[in-house]
Amino acid sequence: MNRSIVYARTIREKFLHSISTLSTEQLNAIPAGMNNNIAWHLGHLVVSTEILCYVRSGVQADRMIPLADKYRNGTKPEAWIEAEEIRQLKERLLGSIDAVERDYNNGVFAEVQPYATHTFGVQLQNIEEVLECCALHDTLHWGNVSMMKKLV
Repeated sequence: MNRSIVYARTIREKFLHSISTLSTEQLNAIPAGMNNNIAWHLGHLVVSTEILCYVRSGVQADRMIPLADKYRNGTKPEAWIEAEEIRQLKERLLGSIDAVERDYNNGVFAEVQPYATHTFGVQLQNIEEVLECCALHDTLHWGNVSMMKKLV
């Protein structure tokens, strides 16, 4: 089992637990001085891992990722995020890391095209480095959400 996947899953479980009592209104609230909300962070984590593991790595460069344009790097909430979409994102948060783990175990990521990340600017050479980056990225956003939760 890849340790980075274990860390990412653990962070995502903690993320879900920490937002479980928040209302749709709280998840959509954008605290003063910020340009996004907790619901956006949730969506961003879901799509970012798939983008990093499949698209940016060249493994499945044409993979269709639902809601990628809404939550990818460089976006922000442009409209109210409905409760049903939030529910689906919560399901996908763990489901997406489970799918990556299955594909990892099945050798789907045997050949990764090296690329540099937007967030860290680090060149990733193989799937292990991509997965490590994903876990670090999730931790970064979990920290942001932990702070935002106090403000909503």
